[in-house]
Amino acid sequence: MARVLYLDDDKELVFLLSRALGKRGHAVTAFTDPAAALQAFGEQPHDFDLILTDMSMPGLSGLEFAQKILKIEPQADVIIASGCDDPNWANRARACGVRDVVEKPGTIDALAEVIERLLASQQQREEWS
Repeated sequence: MARVLYLDDDKELVFLLSRALGKRGHAVTAFTDPAAALQAFGEQPHDFDLILTDMSMPGLSGLEFAQKILKIEPQADVIIASGCDDPNWANRARACGVRDVVEKPGTIDALAEVIERLLASQQQREEWS
């Protein structure tokens, strides 16, 4: 089970994805406001195993949000979901420290696979420390 901070400006998608991930055993703390999400993470960064954010949001992009998260906790596992047509944006995101990129629209199964892979990677990193 992962403790996921999820940010997306689409309230309906937040509801649906939070519910679907919850059914898979993950605890989701969802936000539609980047400032509120940053505040929650800043107050308790170790309360979250993964951070999932949309790329395109008004006011603050998912990449900008990820950079702020990584400034607070450089080891945070951040996933960005996007329907962006620019093929280079994913490489830019990874170069900034984003762990993975998920294309939208995607399936819950695809996202769950990414989460499970990152959780396994976290466990390996902890065992090697």
